[in-house]
Amino acid sequence: MRRGITLYEVVIALVIFSGAIAAISEGVSTGVRAALQSRLRSQAILLCESKMGEVMAGVVPRTSAGEATFPEPQLQGWTWSLNVKPGPQNGLQLVQVDVQYKLAGDAVDASFSLERFIRDPSVFVTSETAVIANNQAQALEAAQQAQQNQSSGQN
Repeated sequence: MRRGITLYEVVIALVIFSGAIAAISEGVSTGVRAALQSRLRSQAILLCESKMGEVMAGVVPRTSAGEATFPEPQLQGWTWSLNVKPGPQNGLQLVQVDVQYKLAGDAVDASFSLERFIRDPSVFVTSETAVIANNQAQALEAAQQAQQNQSSGQN
């Protein structure tokens, strides 16, 4: 009997080893891409919620705005847009914030959209309601002044 490994057996072993390495590297590549996609999606959600908070707080005007970039240098490639529409009922607005991440080439992209119904301030603060609120404030102030005068007159 022969001892040792023939060239044919070595070639077969190399083919099997190369196939296994190719499959493993493809699995690792897919895992890395999925992890990056997940991280970008999480960041898109956080940025979208943050921008919606700015709209709710009045830092960003509540008017529709086209695509704009974030001013922070670490957010290069991220853009946001704001769309404000009338809501289903009088006094409500549908505010939609879209955040996108897009780089040139074969990079992974991410986006997220958040919608929220918000009270329309123009419906609830009119000149008539402002006059009523002013009259109520004056009446309250007059009542407090009268109470102070009455309590100081008894002493």
